[in-house]
Amino acid sequence: MKMSTEIKFNIYNPVITYEHRAAYEMVLSQRHQIFPICNQGKCKALEMTDDPQKQKQINDLMEKVEYISDSLITITKVFFDQMYRAKESSAQSIAHSIAKITIDMVERNLLERTCDVRWWALEKSFWECVEVSNLTKSNSEKKLSNALETLVSIGCSRLEDIRSSYTLYRDLVLVDLNGDVIATANTSRREKLLEFNVSEEIWFKKALKTNDGTEYFAQDFCESKLENNGSLIYSTAIRAKGNEKGEAIGVLGVLFDFQGECQIVLNDALPKDTNGEMLDGWFSFFTNNQGKVICSSDQDFIPSGLVPPIPRSHRTLRNKGDFKFSTAVFCGINCLIVSHKSEGFDNYEGFGWSSHLVLPVTSMFERHKENKDFGITPKELMNSHLIPEVNRHTFQDIQRNTDKGDIQLISINGIVLATDLGKAGKSFMPIFDQITKTGSSTTGKMELLLAEMSSDMLNQALKALVNLSKQAIELIDRNLFERAADVRWWSSDFIFCTALKNNETENYDVVCNRLAVIKSTYSMYRDLVIADFNGRIVANSKLENRDKLKGISVSDQSWFRQGIQITKSTQFGVQDVCNSDLETEKNSLIYSGGILENGQRVGKALGVLGIFFDWEALAHPILDGCIPRIDNNVVEGGASFFTNTDHLVIASTDEENFTTGHQVNIPIANLNLKEGESSAGIFSINGKKYIIGSTKTKGYREYRGLEWTAHVVRLID
Repeated sequence: MKMSTEIKFNIYNPVITYEHRAAYEMVLSQRHQIFPICNQGKCKALEMTDDPQKQKQINDLMEKVEYISDSLITITKVFFDQMYRAKESSAQSIAHSIAKITIDMVERNLLERTCDVRWWALEKSFWECVEVSNLTKSNSEKKLSNALETLVSIGCSRLEDIRSSYTLYRDLVLVDLNGDVIATANTSRREKLLEFNVSEEIWFKKALKTNDGTEYFAQDFCESKLENNGSLIYSTAIRAKGNEKGEAIGVLGVLFDFQGECQIVLNDALPKDTNGEMLDGWFSFFTNNQGKVICSSDQDFIPSGLVPPIPRSHRTLRNKGDFKFSTAVFCGINCLIVSHKSEGFDNYEGFGWSSHLVLPVTSMFERHKENKDFGITPKELMNSHLIPEVNRHTFQDIQRNTDKGDIQLISINGIVLATDLGKAGKSFMPIFDQITKTGSSTTGKMELLLAEMSSDMLNQALKALVNLSKQAIELIDRNLFERAADVRWWSSDFIFCTALKNNETENYDVVCNRLAVIKSTYSMYRDLVIADFNGRIVANSKLENRDKLKGISVSDQSWFRQGIQITKSTQFGVQDVCNSDLETEKNSLIYSGGILENGQRVGKALGVLGIFFDWEALAHPILDGCIPRIDNNVVEGGASFFTNTDHLVIASTDEENFTTGHQVNIPIANLNLKEGESSAGIFSINGKKYIIGSTKTKGYREYRGLEWTAHVVRLID
């Protein structure tokens, strides 16, 4: 057997637990006891017989025992080293996954902001308000001032509608060409900000220089006169008559609640105790491209604006997707530090931020105190795909060298030889009894250690799967929160309610164009349709579907029935993943909003806006990103999938074993989860045995989710 030349985790390494050190020393002590016994046997052979052949036979037996003992001592050292290396590797993979997904969550969120600001800038009430404000500055006629006052009131009201639909924003501001704030969404700050001049701020200047309605400017986290705290501001130009190609006449700036959103993401990444408190020694935080903290899970210890106390190499990651592992003293504790630089998302480049996770080194090597019986033996586990190949080889060597049959066979052969020596041979009996006793004792202890290792690796693997399932469901919930916000805001567009009220063809042509602009701005939608009060489709965004869909009745469809009953702009409807005859794609996910009279916040629905979400385009990247990996490579048989309330698979990375539209025979505990609850287990399908981690949605912010569950699996055999 080829042994490792470098033992990283020797028995005196501080991370080795007391129990493991004691077990190691016991094994070595008992094995070392074998050598004097064997020497005694060799000496006895010389005393008891002059027959060279019998002496050689006894000596050979003693040497076999010595060889087995010596090999086991060496293998035991390797065993502990490899066990701890495997734990370290697994823990690092989990930590890297957490660091990567936390930054991905933020980047996906920021991508949505780029869509929002460009679309909102086309709002009629906004460009009218800015237009009159610019005229008022150059013309002091009283009627313009009166008109501006009315338009400002309307503009503020519409900004409030956005803020109430999208709780991710602290404020939204309209600014005229002079740089004066003329409307805001935040009622508590309105009096202070109106007429406040921001002409010197970068986000204002850059927005005015955008070429058309497809461009925007994102100002990285910095100071702004608009707020006392640091701000993350997205901006774009308000254009004449709402024309995407029109000249810039003002600016819309949206102030993202960066701290609030990131605090949720960072805190969710950290483990909690039974009271829901974050464990000591665990930290997560983001740094900007200058290596300074912009948000952290512990603002007292890792305050924003400062360089964090981590190795320089973690603060200077150069390329997208770069990551780094290090151990260093952090908060007085020896910790693992994991950093991952943002990759952006789709066409969104991002700000070059990095995500960092800090955890105590000791947490990587903790023994699992409660080992649930999943109905799988330690031997099965030790020979499974959960155990790294090098560990499996060591396990097999230990099995060979601790085989009770080998020890017993040596003892039996020794007893036979001793019997041949007659009365003098009886003195050999205690020697072989001691060999058998010591060998059996050591073998038993090694079997316990092997069982513990396999159990620890199983629990660590299950923990990783549960963690990945949490990430998957949180990512999808955050995205669907945006869809719920979109449909509520768009439903309040005055163009839509005007067209439904007048019911004229030319008005619906304008509506179709408006829907097409939305679709071009938000790439995550396949189509948007409007149905009148009777459920007849009167407009849609996708030109190639216009003739096909026009006049079709959807009055019996769930999304329409929910939408037409809406009486408040804060409400929305949703039809779970299904097959829809309005689309040729396999699965549709449809959100709906009631188009209320006169665009009011409370009133009767004149019709319904339905938005057809590009379900596969979102679900599959999320699921792919949550498949278990080791060293950034997908593990054999790794897969992930979502199920709905009927336990049907609605998206999957493995259609062969976890087919969309079918139920999967997974453990009951993983099916019957409560809101926000997780579970792990073992199950078999298609003759294969898997471990599984599952998490049920808990929603996000005010969005309660669709009671879906995310599942992540890994092949055992």
